[in-house]
Amino acid sequence: MSYAHLVDETQVKAAHREAFRTTPLTMWSTPRTRPIRVFLTTVPYDNMKLGYGINKKNKKGNVYGYTPPLGLGMLARVAKDYGCEVVVNDAGALSDDFDDLLQKIIDFKPDIIGYSVFTANFMQAVESIDQVRMHPILKDALVLIGGPHVYTFRESVLKEIPADIAVYGEAECDLLEILEFYDKKRESIEKVNGIFFRTDTEIKKNGEEHTSRSLDNFGFPDWDQFDFSLYRNMPGQVRRHPMTSMVTSRGCPYRCNFCFQAGRFADKYRRYSPEMVIKEIQHLQAKYGIKEIQFWDDIFFINKKWVEKFCGLIKKHKIDISWSGYARVDLVDPDLLKLAKESGCWNIFYGFEVGTQEMLDFLDKRATLQQAVDACRWTKEAGIIVRGSFMVGLPNETPEIGKKTIDFALELDPDYANFNIFFPEPGTGLYDLALKSGRLLSHSYLGRGVPVYLPEAYDSPDQVRAIQAEAFKRFYFRPSYILKRILRVRTLAEIRQYWDGFLMLLSMGQTKVKYAFATESSKNGQESRNVF
Repeated sequence: MSYAHLVDETQVKAAHREAFRTTPLTMWSTPRTRPIRVFLTTVPYDNMKLGYGINKKNKKGNVYGYTPPLGLGMLARVAKDYGCEVVVNDAGALSDDFDDLLQKIIDFKPDIIGYSVFTANFMQAVESIDQVRMHPILKDALVLIGGPHVYTFRESVLKEIPADIAVYGEAECDLLEILEFYDKKRESIEKVNGIFFRTDTEIKKNGEEHTSRSLDNFGFPDWDQFDFSLYRNMPGQVRRHPMTSMVTSRGCPYRCNFCFQAGRFADKYRRYSPEMVIKEIQHLQAKYGIKEIQFWDDIFFINKKWVEKFCGLIKKHKIDISWSGYARVDLVDPDLLKLAKESGCWNIFYGFEVGTQEMLDFLDKRATLQQAVDACRWTKEAGIIVRGSFMVGLPNETPEIGKKTIDFALELDPDYANFNIFFPEPGTGLYDLALKSGRLLSHSYLGRGVPVYLPEAYDSPDQVRAIQAEAFKRFYFRPSYILKRILRVRTLAEIRQYWDGFLMLLSMGQTKVKYAFATESSKNGQESRNVF
């Protein structure tokens, strides 16, 4: 049976040029009498409800599932160093709706508005930028977009989003050049690297020719922009507050065919020096009282010598910090894990992915099930919490293979497990495969609990959802698992986190939309979409 007829072509409306001004090639001829004002923002998007199907109502100031938008923080530092007045607004963590965000932008009176756009919140980005473009007070503001979605769909994104400039290159360098153009220090928009921009008749592309890509030259985010009391991530994933996320590297040398970071636009792997990271941690503690850091590197443990130097510096300087990071199962050993534990590492996230070697090889993971078993055991023996990620609903998967993934998760018995329904990340090998198969149900990201691809061996999207529901139920509602969690409780804060996590589990999968196509965007996001 072909599913090509189910692909929704109406979910992305065209960015009508008459709805907003095109990017002028000579801008703001009147001399400036004040610094450039730059407003950088995420998109109004309920990460818990729309991303994971969790319907537990969060309150402002205690919102789970968010960490500081580090990319915008990096851009804020560039703009501030240039002399701009800068605001970073994290709309999701602040529970902003579209009207809230619009009013904040109007009040700030920015010259430049920058949006960070992900595939997950693409439709919300379109709606928010539509509001900005149509508002008379903001008609002269320059609207920029960047982020993973722009990076992937660079050739077409300005046809869909009514922004002026799409930044696809090294954003820190590109923003500096945009500011120089705004300030008439660059003779034309064509001299700005790494962007798509509008003219009166077409969308044009500038190549990228930056020479220096060392992260040590980029520095770190403008941490002053963040209210750290907002960030709590998921229950059980943070022990001490205030916390922040941090990135010590960019890119990934591995080529797993389901991962955006390994796709056709994969970035060259680079990393800050251990000394520079340690200095920044000391700064975070001294100025903001940070007690815990979640390292969001794709693979924090990728280089054993780097990690050893990092851990050694923490011990040398007697830094009291709790931290966690991502690792591959083939890159850890007992000695490295012991060293990490001694320096404050308390949990590690592994992408276990699937429960059969055939599927692991199909994903080009370049690891084995035995390595997963060993890594999980060694990590526990070192006294470090194990978090694991698994996927169901993959190409080539059958319901029987899906159940084997659940069985493998139970065998590994990590402290926490996440079971995501496969989403074909644009730009990856599996996205191309899903597209060619005719079984891609939607081009939109509808959350990790909503199937947008139907494997050959599955009869319906409901069958995929049933596998995911079975995985969560079998893993988290085991009497032995519940008893272990109870015996580990030491503080009232831990009890609250476990309770919140329990309520979230109960609410998963209760979204009104099980599998849907976006036909229009609205404040209610997913609730407004049609069900087939």
